[in-house]
Amino acid sequence: MIDKGYLLGERYRIIDTLGEGGMANVYLAEDIILQRKVAVKILRLDLQNEPQTQARFQREALATSELSHPNIVSVLDVGTDHSLPYMVMEYVDGPDLKEYIRKNSPLDLREVIRIMDQILSAVALAHKHNVIHRDLKPQNILMDKRGNIKIADFGIAVALNQSSITQTNSVMGSVHYMSPEQTRGGMVTKQSDIYSLGIILYELLTGTVPFNGDTPVSIALKHAQELIPSIRKKDKSVPQALENVVLRATAKDPRDRYPSAQAMKADLDSSLDPERSDEPVFVPTHGLNNDKTIVLPGFRPQEKQQEKPEVSKEDTQPEEPKSKKIFWQNVKDHKWWWIFSVITAGLIIFIMIFALSGRGDKPEQVNVPDVTNIAENRAKDKLEAAGLQIGQVIKRQSDDVKKGRVIATKPNAGNSIDQGKTVDLIVSSGSSMVKVADMVGKEYDEATKKLENLGFDVVREDQYSDKVPTNEIISQSIAAGVEVKPTQTTITLVVSKGKPVRPHNHTVTLRDLKNYSLKGAQDYAKEHGLTLQINQEYSDNVEKGMVISMEPGPGTKVDRGSTVTIKVSRGPKAKKETTITKTFTVNYVGDSFGKDEKTNNDKTDNSSSNEDSNSKGDHVQIYIKDDDHSLSNIYRDLYIKRDMSFSIPFSIRSGHGELRVVRNGQTILNEKVTK
Repeated sequence: MIDKGYLLGERYRIIDTLGEGGMANVYLAEDIILQRKVAVKILRLDLQNEPQTQARFQREALATSELSHPNIVSVLDVGTDHSLPYMVMEYVDGPDLKEYIRKNSPLDLREVIRIMDQILSAVALAHKHNVIHRDLKPQNILMDKRGNIKIADFGIAVALNQSSITQTNSVMGSVHYMSPEQTRGGMVTKQSDIYSLGIILYELLTGTVPFNGDTPVSIALKHAQELIPSIRKKDKSVPQALENVVLRATAKDPRDRYPSAQAMKADLDSSLDPERSDEPVFVPTHGLNNDKTIVLPGFRPQEKQQEKPEVSKEDTQPEEPKSKKIFWQNVKDHKWWWIFSVITAGLIIFIMIFALSGRGDKPEQVNVPDVTNIAENRAKDKLEAAGLQIGQVIKRQSDDVKKGRVIATKPNAGNSIDQGKTVDLIVSSGSSMVKVADMVGKEYDEATKKLENLGFDVVREDQYSDKVPTNEIISQSIAAGVEVKPTQTTITLVVSKGKPVRPHNHTVTLRDLKNYSLKGAQDYAKEHGLTLQINQEYSDNVEKGMVISMEPGPGTKVDRGSTVTIKVSRGPKAKKETTITKTFTVNYVGDSFGKDEKTNNDKTDNSSSNEDSNSKGDHVQIYIKDDDHSLSNIYRDLYIKRDMSFSIPFSIRSGHGELRVVRNGQTILNEKVTK
């Protein structure tokens, strides 16, 4: 355990413990340079000498640092402190998804889709970079106070092209969310993550996991052998189309699952559409054993009969009942028997015509062909060849699908629909920067549709307003006119809930909050139903964290629900302090270093140590000199296996700083840093 107050890497002051794991402990810390809270994951002291654990820790840092997405916890820094590896990540102030489900279940269906869309968007990016998470579960999914999702803990993630994907490490993960192939120790693919996503979606919808047991082995066997329990039997309000998303994602055979997280997201987004209300239950096409003996209810094995003497065919012919013989004989003997025959024949013909005409009116059912990731014109030809008509063609931004190719169809591929029905195409317009439109004042549904068609993830936040009508946009998290990549951007729309219902005594005379602590001001605002807007600024006279001023001023009468703006002191600003950021790149030399060193040291015994060092990558040590650091101490100590860029902040009040970079024992950069 690291003591509170310890300054890690001469930059991150430990505040509190957030959690303890089998590989590492996580701490809340303050970045004293950028003055923000961060989460620091530190390898446990008792495991720092285990190569396998160190490799897993480095793999998590490498995997996560390559993934830049608003729904993935960002890695801000990686380093060592007295030979102890650590990783600095953004701090997410909120519960994990497991806790959120426990406290809020049952969830609204649109809330479930909003949460899953963020998770799927993040996993789609990871899969695009060929990174499989392998341990997706609600405990590894964090949620901030605004409802934004952040996926964490890539500790057992593995790149698809790594040779280390073996049967031994492929079964790592949480058994409640583990795919059948993982339980069997088989090869892990992107479809393994999709299975886990299906189980998470099941839990969001029902509040529980589908399989439980006394031991991990019994749970794993259920994943491998038993069908997912029906959601609609528990909750009829869940549409069949939405349950089908779970059934397809959790199919036992990976070939029956979604080909990508993006395809699962597209199907999920349309699962509440009215045109999918009559969708049949999803049935997998692979993994069915047609040779199995099916025992029907009530079936009993036939006992072996005792041998009987042979009986002639004449003897075995059942004798027609005597009454039946008399009836037909009377009919034939009657002089009008032929009229009876004609009427009977007419009735038979009428029934046959009616049956045939009814059969002809029923349209033939066809399966929607899979046209994802093929050109628009080819997709249209394929749909028309299946007897379907082309509906709307919706253009949407995509980082995963090339411009002009199909992202998904509505209804989704594999669904059975009437021949001649229309199918909408969602076609990629490519990945590019798009100017955010001004949605303020627009209806929420209209704004959401426009933004989602461009590829944005939209988060709704409700707020009372005296001026903006109900369900109209009050504000948006990204200003209009800013250029962003839609597929990597989440926009929060603040939506009006209309005027608040006010009690008879709905006015408040504001107290003077000057010299209140921030918490004291927040408590006062909460007690009197006020909204507090907080601005921070430096002050030489007011202590850090205390209120400098307020607007409206003390004594003003305001309505409950009104906004009060306060200025909070950040303390005195350091005089003449200058922060300079130096950016540089260290190239990875890899095997060439090993060969050169081995050649230059033939007469020594250092070749084996060079090979050991090279197996970890290039050894990089960074030294800096500024007002807070000395060249005699290592600032960063790490191994790299690719070209890596660094941005180092220097605090210089006077004079100059100095930067020195050593790679594999040789100084490759040594320069002064000036203001």
